[in-house]
Amino acid sequence: MRIGHSIDVHEFDSKEELILGGIKIPYIGLKGHSDADVLLHVIAESILGALALGDLGSLFPDNDDTYKNKESKYFVLEVMRLASRKGYVVNNIDCMVLAEKPKLIS
Repeated sequence: MRIGHSIDVHEFDSKEELILGGIKIPYIGLKGHSDADVLLHVIAESILGALALGDLGSLFPDNDDTYKNKESKYFVLEVMRLASRKGYVVNNIDCMVLAEKPKLIS
């Protein structure tokens, strides 16, 4: 059994949309090279960390325009493909979003 941990932090950017887990949230967005979906970033990063396969920055560098404005689900899918090719299966993912605003549960 392998366990990965991750944290991701982005600045707010009023010109961007807030996307968490692939869902657009009506609030100020986050600054990033891709869509800045911190939730999907930590999922992908945790899988990579658990399997010692590098990190998002080395696999999908922010100076490569291929990944500019890319939806973060792309990174999760690519990481899952990489894990599968290495013979791994993800059994469980547990995530927490720590934010005072926006309110995510009504």
